This record gives sequence, C-alpha cells and structure tokens, in this order.
Amino acid sequence: MRLKDEPPSLRLIALTPLIDVVFILLVFFMLASSFLDWRAVDLRLSAGSGTASTEDKVLVIHILVDGSITLDNNSVTARELEQQVAAELAEKASVPVIVRPEAGVELQRAINLLDLLKRAGAANVSLSRDP
Repeated sequence: MRLKDEPPSLRLIALTPLIDVVFILLVFFMLASSFLDWRAVDLRLSAGSGTASTEDKVLVIHILVDGSITLDNNSVTARELEQQVAAELAEKASVPVIVRPEAGVELQRAINLLDLLKRAGAANVSLSRDP
C-alpha cells in the first residue's frame, strides 16, 4: 500500500531550528570575541621593589581635587605642563612620568591628563596613588 505524498504547496520549511542555530552562533561569537578599545592608554605597573637612581630624572605629576596640577611640587597649568614635559622628553626620551591623582579626583580629569602626556610624547607613563 502506497501513501500519497503531500502536494508541494503544503510543504513548509520549519524556521525554528534555523533561528535556534543563529542565536547559538550569535551567543558563541559574543562570548568568543574580544571587545578591545584600540584607543586605550597603555599603562605599565611597576613592582616597586627596585632601587631608584639619583641620576635618573622622574617627572611626578599630582592632580589635585581643586583642579590644579603640580609638576615636581610646582603648580602649573595644563599648557605649561605639556610644554615642560615635551622639553624634558626632548632632552631624554625615556624619562618616566608618574601621575598621582588625589583621592576624589574625577576619572575624566585623569584621562584628559594622560591624553595631554601622550600628545607631549610621553611613552613611559605610570599611574599611581599617593603614598
């Protein structure tokens, strides 16, 4: 006994398995991919166990809560800071720069200062907290 085939007009393609597969692939690629910000600032953390040489110049920049900036304990404006850092880096390109924001300083102000240092040519920048 032979069963009749359904006419072609009644054959429906089930989309549910296809949608399931697409969602599984979407979840897989969301979890497997890395969302890197290519404009991120590269910071190197130091272990702090090394000894400092008195000959090596280190630029220490403090960001204060009141909005002022100090470079080696001298109050400067953002423009003066950029000029002085660029001048120091012109003498020696590998001068380390340590940025120490006070507690309570807005993150955006610290990021703006890091951008300013990048424009000045600083490559060896460390972000630290006040001791």
